[in-house]
Amino acid sequence: MGLFDYLEEKRNEAARRRRIKEASKIATGIALGALGGILFAPQEGKKTRQEIVEKSKEAAEQAKEAALDARDTVEFKAYQAGEQAKKTYSDLRNIAMDKKLQFDEDVEVAKAKADAIGDVLKSGAEDIKKDVDKTTENVKDTAKDAKEDLKDAANEAGKDIKKSSENIKETVKDTSKKVEKENKKY
Repeated sequence: MGLFDYLEEKRNEAARRRRIKEASKIATGIALGALGGILFAPQEGKKTRQEIVEKSKEAAEQAKEAALDARDTVEFKAYQAGEQAKKTYSDLRNIAMDKKLQFDEDVEVAKAKADAIGDVLKSGAEDIKKDVDKTTENVKDTAKDAKEDLKDAANEAGKDIKKSSENIKETVKDTSKKVEKENKKY
């Protein structure tokens, strides 16, 4: 039963109390009417007084029973309303606790995802740093190898130049000798 049902029940209970109050007024009116009828009836005094006493006792007993019934009804309805309020409060508290637990779980999931993303980014950054370090080492090694190769090539070129120079000298000598021989012939 929700809050609107509870309010509807309270409105119905107030209407019932009004009806009981009206019924007790009617019963009192009937009792007073009967009493008036007895008082004005043509009977002897002793008998009339005895009827008045009996009717008064009956009316008092009926009023007492009506009041007790009304009190029991009101107490029962108050108990029902209290129990319903407790149940509604308990239900609302349980819903709020469930929502809080769901929220806490969502927060934990979000934290875990953020941590995982952080780890992936951190790992990626570490991998990139390692790649940069490797590339730097490779460039250094390549530069060193190129320097060595250039030095070796320069030495080889120097040797080749020296050898070519010697060959040229020999060729010049041979050619000079041939030219001299030719010149001697003429």
